Amino acid sequence: MKKSKIKYISKDLVAQKSRRAFEEGAARAMNANGYVVIAQEGWVVRKHSDGKIDRLHKLNGPEHLEVILD
Repeated sequence: MKKSKIKYISKDLVAQKSRRAFEEGAARAMNANGYVVIAQEGWVVRKHSDGKIDRLHKLNGPEHLEVILD
């Protein structure tokens, strides 16, 4: 989307662009390092490019946190 066509930035647009940026960053990190570290199902895990998952640390608190952009 070109800047000249955007009249305002909505929460949905920011969320969409952020999600895409995180996905692209994760893919680049996976290609460069062979793994990424993410939070998944209440754990911090290392996901390897071959599909292997190592649990690194159990998270305390609510299992499903949501990022809210104000």
